[in-house]
Amino acid sequence: MTNEVNESPPLQTFDGHHDDALNRILKLLKQEEQPVDLSFVEDYDNAILANLIESLPDQYRQQIWPYLSEQRFWPILHLMQYETVKHLFDLFTAQQINALQRHIGDTEIVEFADFLPEQMVDTYLEQQDELSATQLQDALSYEDEQIGRYTDLHILRARPNSTVHRIKQRLLDKQDKHVAVYLVDAQGQFQGACSMTDIINADDHTRLKELSFSIEVFDHQQMLSEVALSVNVLAGHAWHPVQRDGKIIGAIAVSNLVQWLQERSLEVAISEAPSNEEDLFTPVRTAAKMRAIWLTTNLATAFLASWVIGLFEGALQQLVALAILMPVVASMGGIAGSQTLAVALRGIALNHLQQSNLKLLLNKELKIAAWNGLLLGIVIAGVVSYWFSSIPLGLVIFIAIVLNSLAAAASATLIPFLLKKMKIDPAVAGSVILTTVTDIVGFVAFLGLASLFLMH
Repeated sequence: MTNEVNESPPLQTFDGHHDDALNRILKLLKQEEQPVDLSFVEDYDNAILANLIESLPDQYRQQIWPYLSEQRFWPILHLMQYETVKHLFDLFTAQQINALQRHIGDTEIVEFADFLPEQMVDTYLEQQDELSATQLQDALSYEDEQIGRYTDLHILRARPNSTVHRIKQRLLDKQDKHVAVYLVDAQGQFQGACSMTDIINADDHTRLKELSFSIEVFDHQQMLSEVALSVNVLAGHAWHPVQRDGKIIGAIAVSNLVQWLQERSLEVAISEAPSNEEDLFTPVRTAAKMRAIWLTTNLATAFLASWVIGLFEGALQQLVALAILMPVVASMGGIAGSQTLAVALRGIALNHLQQSNLKLLLNKELKIAAWNGLLLGIVIAGVVSYWFSSIPLGLVIFIAIVLNSLAAAASATLIPFLLKKMKIDPAVAGSVILTTVTDIVGFVAFLGLASLFLMH
């Protein structure tokens, strides 16, 4: 999927260099003297560079690319998340787009065609011969996760009775690099597969059927998700045959399926699942004990929130509307916080969130919280003012929602990072602590302001 880049100095790899590199780059980018010299980034390998760029905010991302050779653009982009690459294309300059155009290939067209500039795709297709252009257009006709979109058509079909000598000649005569050799009958139906290594090492008079082995065949309309979960990736096969209407049309790389599995594994890793210390069949007693710790913690925080509400018992007795509206304030803070928490957990899982860029993420999340808090606060204040015929009550809930949104954003950003430092699983403990913060801040802000301004 990526092209190898030969650098004269040895490239620095991912083993511990990411944090140092991120610190170094951010220090340079934040200093007042501009422009800065980032030429050293060319010495990092593609994996570190992809991770670094994803760890930086937009205003810094663009300053990395000018120091990289354009031959490395696509290999680095292939190592990033799909949505990140899509976003980067909105930031690229015309010069960078032209550089990407010069080095684009079939893989890039197939993988990123959904958001690539239309002119880039059209220009590439126009440069291909008629057969290649037709094959690419056929691939793009499939949905993003259908097998047919990622099928490589460079296969060699042969009859079971063909000799090894004849196949060796065909492999030499063809300029195309074949990825697999499949045996088919007169109707084009699959009969077996042959290893390239076995063919090369076999006697010229050997029949292909003597070297063949069975392998799972997939239909061109199947989804990557379905295939990846069923294929045996440990069998040692690099390619699996793909058929359409019962005939073999190409092969799908196992690496595509493994990549899909890795992406889904990451989603599972950062979801709010039970602790990573617990597997599917951890003994009941052990699992119950581990979960009980955080259930008990949650119970304690719930009593803490109840105690805070009890401090404003007088205000609640005087104004029933406060009791009706309390869940709105707490819910808005909880939802806003859970969104930020998901971003932070993903950043930790991907090794994007470090001490050096934590403040940048915090600033970004506070801006988002302020924007959404003000916007939604105005809407809720309008509804409450009309519903209860009280503009002061609308103003109180408006201020409470803005304050709780900001508190949720700050705590959801910092909590998982601090828990990680304390060797506590942030995916499990983060939501418990976040709920406590948003409940208490929301109740104190709403009921406290109501006590000050609405009670007579």
